[in-house]
Amino acid sequence: MRAVTTLPAVDRVLGSGGTKTSVRTRDGVQIDVRAVPPRAWGAALLYFTGSQAHNIRIREIAVHAGLTLSEYGLLRARTRRPVRADSEEELYARLGLDWIPPPLREDTGEIQAAQRHQLPRLLRRRDLRGDLHTHTDLTDGVASLEEMVRAARAAGHEYCAITDHAPLLRMQRMTTEKALEQRRRIRRLDRDAGIHLLHGTELNIQPDGGLDWDDDILRGFDIRVASVHSHFRQSRHDTTARLLAAVRHPLVNVLGHPTTRLIGHRPALDADWDAVFAEAARHDTALEINSFPDRMDLDGDLARRARDFGVRFSVASDAHAATHLDQVRLGVGTAQRGWVGPDEVINTYPWQRLRQFLTPHPRRAP
Repeated sequence: MRAVTTLPAVDRVLGSGGTKTSVRTRDGVQIDVRAVPPRAWGAALLYFTGSQAHNIRIREIAVHAGLTLSEYGLLRARTRRPVRADSEEELYARLGLDWIPPPLREDTGEIQAAQRHQLPRLLRRRDLRGDLHTHTDLTDGVASLEEMVRAARAAGHEYCAITDHAPLLRMQRMTTEKALEQRRRIRRLDRDAGIHLLHGTELNIQPDGGLDWDDDILRGFDIRVASVHSHFRQSRHDTTARLLAAVRHPLVNVLGHPTTRLIGHRPALDADWDAVFAEAARHDTALEINSFPDRMDLDGDLARRARDFGVRFSVASDAHAATHLDQVRLGVGTAQRGWVGPDEVINTYPWQRLRQFLTPHPRRAP
């Protein structure tokens, strides 16, 4: 506890004792640190992990079993004698439940699923085989194409898509000629990079649902991510129509950062999301779970709603620098909160299956 109070990030000690210390960091974040004996570890970890609603429901189950549950342990209500449960797994088992992963602990059906042994298998970081949304210094990235490819290979990716911005986002100064030259560079790199490279584009969904290039040019890209980058205050009706036009487009593979939110700066678009999800599932257009820290878009709640419609997802870094590739861990956590499994994420697919998904076929042809 003394060691916690002297950490370099600590700005102020709010209180400190033998079992609990509270500090405020230089960034203004309050952190509480607790020490518990080994016999209370499982109960304490459960108590302080997950939502209040989940914990209340778990304690109710304990009461019905003649037990009491607190951060200090699991006790028999009548005798106050402890029930051994050294880990979360043991504690859940004592209550007749499968272990519930922390991202699901919201009291939104996970307890009933655990009772029926029907919890989903959640996406894990190691399930991802590649990244389908990255940028270079050709537009607003800070790393060269070669640097991004080396970083993707070092991260263990089997494949990586370069998806620089398209020309209607005029501040990026993209042109058809620049895009075609980048494609030639990617094709040359692809031969020796030790990783499969996709030449993609992040298109701009215009207010009327139009895209940057005509279909003849769009067909030349390996992957097409379509995103909203402007006109965020359209009516709900117009915004929904705009997004529906994009997911219906036979050459659009992924709807990028669908709600466009920037946490703390810009709210999500007002749209009929159920209509968008239904149409995305119908047209086999994947929805992105964007891992950039100020986006996290789709969020966990919307991802779960989309999943109910049978939507597929892309968990992407939206990297603008080589170091950003690791952001996918945040997208994986968000996908877990949405109950998303690996079979529902297109960048868990082996290379040939991914290529098949991205290639226009008769049902998607213009």
